[in-house]
Amino acid sequence: MSYEQSTPISSQIKRLGSHLPGLEESFNERGTQPKMPISTLPEFNAVIWGIHSKALTIVGARTSQGKSSLALQLAYDLANQGIPTLFLSLEMTTEALIERMFCNVMKVNNRDLLRGRFKVDDEIQAKWGTFKALVSKIPLLITCGVGKNFREVNELIKLLNPKPKAIFVDYIQNIALNPKESREMINEYIRQFRQMALENDFAAILCSQINRGAEQHKDNEPHLWNLKETGFLEESADICLLAFWENFYTHDKEVYNKYKITIAKNRNGVTGEHYVNYMPEYYRFEEMDKVVDNPPEELKVLADTFNGTVQEGFL
Repeated sequence: MSYEQSTPISSQIKRLGSHLPGLEESFNERGTQPKMPISTLPEFNAVIWGIHSKALTIVGARTSQGKSSLALQLAYDLANQGIPTLFLSLEMTTEALIERMFCNVMKVNNRDLLRGRFKVDDEIQAKWGTFKALVSKIPLLITCGVGKNFREVNELIKLLNPKPKAIFVDYIQNIALNPKESREMINEYIRQFRQMALENDFAAILCSQINRGAEQHKDNEPHLWNLKETGFLEESADICLLAFWENFYTHDKEVYNKYKITIAKNRNGVTGEHYVNYMPEYYRFEEMDKVVDNPPEELKVLADTFNGTVQEGFL
């Protein structure tokens, strides 16, 4: 049942002055850092002021341009800070995502893993040991195939303890089984997912494909109206990030790592362009003028993690 249906209209109508004490309290609670910062991309974090609770963030890109890698890095980043995070993959297996996360966090070349160097490379094995210790401590839950309808998402939220403060869905177009009903299904999913974020106090992040129309632009760059299947994504989003990897089209070595994140929509902040370094061999993003070192072996995370029963069922 939606919020509008379950809450009487009379209780929503209040005099303006009655809202002021709560708003003033909110002002006093705000710190000099976002509540959910992006620590691996500090300059980008400053621009969008972190990941926002009770808000819908869209990450859109064409196929094979890094949207899943970006979303996964953001998810790990939040969990690394002790923020309970749920990553619902509707495309890749859990094992594939963990492999990407290993490459990202420990700077392991994905080609080395693909070509079987793990069993002969002591350095990679040592990094794997460190990585296993790291991920065993963070409140990150990754699932595969769960969340193709909003009822599954709602049920999973009820099962988890502690409740997730950020939920990623990768990607929204994969919820539709029948092409003829895809637009209606996606619109309803977006509507319900956004409502769940409000009611359960979590940050909602949806990945979205960009349609082929983007490739008809002179620069191949995506625009808001290129979000695939539905204009409701554009309308509903609080923040919309459009990712673009120029080298995908030009194969120019001079701009191989150049990656643009366009803040195409931001209800409560600035819009514009932000450039980062993209290292596809690590599925990793870093600020242009700062190289982020490998993470320390010991991380300060929350003592609480997702309860063992649910975690064992999905990881």
